[in-house]
Amino acid sequence: MNQINIFALFVSQKAVFCSKLIAGFSCVFLLSSPTYAVTLGTNLIINGDAEKGQGDDIGNAVGTDIPAIPDWNPIDNFSVLKYGATGFEFINPRGETVRVSGLPDASSPGPLNRGNNLFFGGAGRSSSSASQSINVADLSSIIDAGKGAFDLSAWLGGYATDLDNVLFSIDFLNQDGNSLGQASLISPTPEERSNLTALLFKSTNGILPVGTRKIDATLSMNYVRGRVNDGYADNLSLVITKVPEPSISGVLIFGVSCVMVCGLRKTRQFLQ
Repeated sequence: MNQINIFALFVSQKAVFCSKLIAGFSCVFLLSSPTYAVTLGTNLIINGDAEKGQGDDIGNAVGTDIPAIPDWNPIDNFSVLKYGATGFEFINPRGETVRVSGLPDASSPGPLNRGNNLFFGGAGRSSSSASQSINVADLSSIIDAGKGAFDLSAWLGGYATDLDNVLFSIDFLNQDGNSLGQASLISPTPEERSNLTALLFKSTNGILPVGTRKIDATLSMNYVRGRVNDGYADNLSLVITKVPEPSISGVLIFGVSCVMVCGLRKTRQFLQ
């Protein structure tokens, strides 16, 4: 075998090795960084109903005892709680045994389609949060035409007269990661919940800022006082749709209206 053939064989083998190596790295990357298709008219919040993973059936999990929450990046004692969690007892600084009970269950006011779990501020006496990012670059042509409409909704609530509250917010970011605007929902006050342990439906809508390429969604559970952080949330949703084009009938109505207005103006001028 001459030197040219040997060199060609060496190059060919190296190419095969490199292609396999790249493919291997690609597989690892895809497994560690899952992506989701962005589709108009569908909920873009992943695991917005807290049904993925394991819910706490007691309500006392803190720190490393909190089960993983798929698709969310939690901070502090942010948790997923089972509806009907039994509650627990603890000894306060005065040496008194205190019972945590009355957590949301199947009969508490809230979403009809509530599944098994809901998001929970956590068993610690501190604020907590969780977030996720949504890449909407595939919808750039619609967004940059000013025709990307969003609908943000969630069931948010709290415990009896406790003032712990929830903020569900989204931040519209451009390709450089700079904020173009925000939208948010705030949980009802105890008075709005009739001082009941309850979740109420909240929603808002609008047009995505031109240039939006990513949306950061954050669920913040704000602790005020009490035994635990009694911020509750379920069925989080963010849906993007395309603003419909004006119909022909609408254009005709607008045109006829203009003609009528012009006619009225001329009549008034004649009468004057």
